[in-house]
Amino acid sequence: MLFRLIKLIVRYTTLFVSLGLLVSYTSSVIPPQKFWFLQLFGLAYPALLVATILLTILNFLMNRRLAFSILVLFVGTFTHAKYFGIDFKSPDLTSYSEKEIKVMSFNVRLFDAYKFLTPELVDSKGAFTELFKSESPDILSIQEYAEDESNKRIISPEEIKKAGGFKYHTTTMTLELKKMFSGQAIYSKYPIIHSEIISDSTQTIRSLFADIVKGKDTIRVYNCHLESIRFQKDEYSLFDTEVASTKTYSSRIKGLVSKLKKAYPLRADQAQKIIDHVLTSPYPVIINGDLNDPPTSYAYSMFNKHFKDAFYEGSLSMTRTYAGKVPAGRIDYIFHNEGFAAVSFKTWKEKVLSDHYPVMASFRMR
Repeated sequence: MLFRLIKLIVRYTTLFVSLGLLVSYTSSVIPPQKFWFLQLFGLAYPALLVATILLTILNFLMNRRLAFSILVLFVGTFTHAKYFGIDFKSPDLTSYSEKEIKVMSFNVRLFDAYKFLTPELVDSKGAFTELFKSESPDILSIQEYAEDESNKRIISPEEIKKAGGFKYHTTTMTLELKKMFSGQAIYSKYPIIHSEIISDSTQTIRSLFADIVKGKDTIRVYNCHLESIRFQKDEYSLFDTEVASTKTYSSRIKGLVSKLKKAYPLRADQAQKIIDHVLTSPYPVIINGDLNDPPTSYAYSMFNKHFKDAFYEGSLSMTRTYAGKVPAGRIDYIFHNEGFAAVSFKTWKEKVLSDHYPVMASFRMR
């Protein structure tokens, strides 16, 4: 009798979790302006996937039934591929140059100026400059960039240029606090002949593009940072027991949901504005950025519809780019159009320097 009850529970739990996984697939195709809560299922996708696989195995062993959950797993093949970096079409490199260009994207979180990291970076300036020196990208896109001559932990533009061998840079800068200016930045070893800020009334974080000349070619590089959820300690305490909060668990959950409800439609609107601008580019484009959304999100699918994700072509692994305790997964990306082919991709995890890991791709140009 007890075993029969357990079998029944396993069967219906498998059904319930499989349905949740199926719903998570819709988060990439249904705009959050209409049904924002579907993005929550997309956020929970990794947990739903693992749970479905384990329950499918258990259900088969106990009930010899698995048709529905297997079907759900099969339907999500392309969603699964986003997390494992599987590209079903290998790029044909015959029409591309043998010379490669290395592009890095990194959300530096103000170079840890306020000592957010635990354990603390004793020599934060040295750690960041060593990264730029050792990896030596040709183009570096920085989100949450900062300049403040009074703060010794923040790397100056001259120090970044010296460490990475860059000669040119451009930024979007706004006054953050007292003497600190923050925004996005693009550093380049090649001449920047033009740059502009992409902004509108919905964006508190502005995006940037730069036209860069390499040899006889001009390329356009975008540096994007979509709307942050703006977590505070009350939200962080839900994921980290070491963070204290005076609010009740239910009120913290409500606060988290409220911030997510606001952020998802904003990110979709911002993504559309950036995409519309990119599609007018007269040059081949590379888009770097912190989308603050996983590959199952609607914002990601908007970019992926028009551009290629370098992670697919240059990687074969399951990874995450958010280094904090919130289970955000892969939220930093490098996209490109047909003017480039990605030949390698790396998520730099050797040492944690921020709440994000830097990502880097190598490209060949047509």
